[in-house]
Amino acid sequence: MRMNGKVMALSIVTLALGGTAAHAQERDESKMNVLSARPIDDHDVMMKRTLWRRVDLNEKQNLPMFSKNNEITRYLLEATKAGLLDAYVNDSCTTKLTPELLHKKLTIPNQVAGLSAEEIAAGFGQPATGDAGWGTEPKTDPAKTEPAAADDGWGTPKKDTKKTAAVEDDGWGAPVKKKTPAKKGAKTEEPKVDTTQVKQDDFQQLATITPEEEYFPDQLSLLEVKEDWTFDKKRSRLYMDIQTITIVLPASQNTTTGLEIPVASFKYKDVERLFRSEPKKYIWYNTQNVAQHKNLADAFDLRLPYGRITKYSNPQDKSFIDIYKGEKQGLLKSIQFEQELLELESGMWEY
Repeated sequence: MRMNGKVMALSIVTLALGGTAAHAQERDESKMNVLSARPIDDHDVMMKRTLWRRVDLNEKQNLPMFSKNNEITRYLLEATKAGLLDAYVNDSCTTKLTPELLHKKLTIPNQVAGLSAEEIAAGFGQPATGDAGWGTEPKTDPAKTEPAAADDGWGTPKKDTKKTAAVEDDGWGAPVKKKTPAKKGAKTEEPKVDTTQVKQDDFQQLATITPEEEYFPDQLSLLEVKEDWTFDKKRSRLYMDIQTITIVLPASQNTTTGLEIPVASFKYKDVERLFRSEPKKYIWYNTQNVAQHKNLADAFDLRLPYGRITKYSNPQDKSFIDIYKGEKQGLLKSIQFEQELLELESGMWEY
């Protein structure tokens, strides 16, 4: 009976420990934000909103992370091409961006690169009658090509039928033009250049003359930062949790459509790991004291970059400009929305 009592006691302790372990394991499987560099347990999140900020690197406050040869866009693209950083198609960070597609997005359009194979097969570049571009030069009548005399307000100038070339005297006497007598029966003809024989190989060779060039890092002067405005009830404080950073091609550099186009998105936790791997390389340029440059990861933690809120999480996924039908109204509502967030944060301390 005593042995049975000990066995029962051990069984009870084992079950109790097993139940505790199972409960602890269930606690560890709680969902957290996978994009966050410092994830917060969902049980501790009292309130959260997602914000999108437009960071113009040419603004004075953001110039320290866009200094010469230390552009943040240069660091991100070089690390991606070196395989140190993963790039994604959009800020959801679900589909990776291949090196070929990244190169295509960075290629400057409207370069003199000749005709593609499809354009040549379609007949572009073939010689055509009367084509003054790549085909046969049009035949023109020299008697009809002279422009009509324009009236400059002082009467129509009279056309001089006698063509005399005025010769300036340089002080050594007027030069005398020597005439070479033409031989009898000889005809003087100018050499003719045949411009009709345009081969497709010439266009294919032209395509290899100018290689495709990519945008320089200092031309990519626009970032879009996606972050979570999160209030942690356990710590009783607000966190601006950056999720992703997206490089955007400015409208001023887009010569084809004139629109802002996203180039590549990056997880901020990967970007922060890259910045902290070499603190002396990835710097926030300190204009006041060049001996105390900051690391870019620390600069983001200190909220040194400035970005205007362009969009917040809403059912229709619209920006302020789309909601309020205008850039001016969108700018005013953006500033007003940021003030409302500050008031909301201060109201959280009352709970």
